[in-house]
Amino acid sequence: MPDPSADPTAPSAADRASGAALPWIAPLPFLGTGLSLSFGVEPDPVALAGQPGGPAFIEYAGAVQVDHVQDAVGRLHALGVPVLYHPSCLNLCGPWGNPTPWLQAVAAHCDTVQSAWLAQDVAVCFVGEEPGYSIDLGWFVPPVLDEEGLRQAIERVREVRAVVDRPLLLEPAPVTFQVGPMHIFEWLGRLARETDCGLLLDAGHVVSHQLARGSADLLDGIDALDLDRVIEVHVAGGVIRDLPGGARAYVDAHDLPVLPETWQVLTALVARCPELRAVCVECEGAVARSILPLLRRVREQIALTAASEGLRARARQELSA
Repeated sequence: MPDPSADPTAPSAADRASGAALPWIAPLPFLGTGLSLSFGVEPDPVALAGQPGGPAFIEYAGAVQVDHVQDAVGRLHALGVPVLYHPSCLNLCGPWGNPTPWLQAVAAHCDTVQSAWLAQDVAVCFVGEEPGYSIDLGWFVPPVLDEEGLRQAIERVREVRAVVDRPLLLEPAPVTFQVGPMHIFEWLGRLARETDCGLLLDAGHVVSHQLARGSADLLDGIDALDLDRVIEVHVAGGVIRDLPGGARAYVDAHDLPVLPETWQVLTALVARCPELRAVCVECEGAVARSILPLLRRVREQIALTAASEGLRARARQELSA
C-alpha cells in the first residue's frame, strides 16, 4: 500500500500535533454516547431518552422532509437531548449527481433539527436524475475503490459541501466483497483530505472490509487515515457468515449482540481517535431492555480509554448522572 505520508494533501506531523490543519473541528460539541433509532417504531427513542442512563443524543435516518420528524425531535429537545441527522439519500460516490433542490432540502432539515454535523455512508443511494434513498436500491451500493471511483466521489462530496453548511462526516459503507484494487482506508483517507471532511467509522463496517479483503488484522491499513478526522464512531450488532471457498462476510444486524470482533475494533478506535466527539450504539429493532446495559458498557469503555479528553470527561459525567 502506498505510504500515506507521500500524499501531498496529508497534513504534516506538526499540523496534526497542533490541530492547525483542522480548525473546523474545535467548535464541534462533545455529544457523548448516544443511540441510533428510528422514529415511530419500537424501541422508542423518546422513551429511552427519558430514562435514567438513557442516550445523550439520538441519531436517525429518515425522509428528507423534516416535517416527518419535527414532533419527535421537539420532544427530544425538550428533554435536552440533541439529534443528528444521518440520511441515506445522498450520492457520495458514483456518476449520478445530487440535484440542488434535494441538497437544499437536506440542508433545511439539518438546520431545523439543529444537527451538529451531517454524516452518511459513502455509497450510491439512487441512480439517474431522480433522487431517492438507499433502501430503494435494496442495500448500500459502495464505491469502486480505484482512481476513477475516487474522482467521482470527490465530485459528489463537493456537491454536498457546496450547499449543506454543516461539517460532513464520511462513513465507509458495509460490504461483503470489494470492487477495486485500493485499500478502503487509503481511498477514504484521500477522499477526506481532498474534500476536507471528517470521518465516521462504524466498527462493524471496518470488520466487513477486512473480511472482504481476507485480512486477519482487523485494523489493517488504519494508518492511512488521519485519525484526527474521526469525529464519530458507531457500534452495532452483526453476524459473520461463512461463504463458499472458506471466505467470511460481516452482515449488519442491529437487533443482535455486538460481536467480539466488532468490540475489538471499537476499543481500538476509541483509544486512537483524539478528536472523537460521539459514540453511537445502533440498535434499531433490538429488545428495549438490552439497550441501556450496552450503552453503559460503551460509556465505561470510553471513560477508561478514550484518547479524546473531552469525550472521556463527557462519558464519566454520563455515568455519574
